Amino acid sequence: MKSILQISNFKIIPYLILFISILFSISGQLLMKHTMSQINEGLFTWVFIEQLALAISVYCLGIVNWILALRSVKLSIAYPLTSLNYVGIFLGSYYFFDEVITLTRIAGVITIFMGVLLVAIPLKKSI
Repeated sequence: MKSILQISNFKIIPYLILFISILFSISGQLLMKHTMSQINEGLFTWVFIEQLALAISVYCLGIVNWILALRSVKLSIAYPLTSLNYVGIFLGSYYFFDEVITLTRIAGVITIFMGVLLVAIPLKKSI
């Protein structure tokens, strides 16, 4: 009997780690933007340093998860999947920073997402 977390030769845990890496990366970037948006209060205040340390720590957690994911996920699959950062940053920028979403940007993000799907979906080997 196969484990719930393993379907055929496809293992879910490494991809879960990869997506956690992507989430940490998106969160770290958004936290960095938030930190730098608060620079009016001073560049080297304790609040600034604490926020920047948090942002960098979250981003570093993404790097650690990335390294763990690369143990099992092919780089030719993993690297294109990091393009999902574009989607996350796009949505996060709109939600947290009131950045404008235009039809051109939506088309660009959809194009990137479709490209990621084309790369990430495994093709059957022809015999």
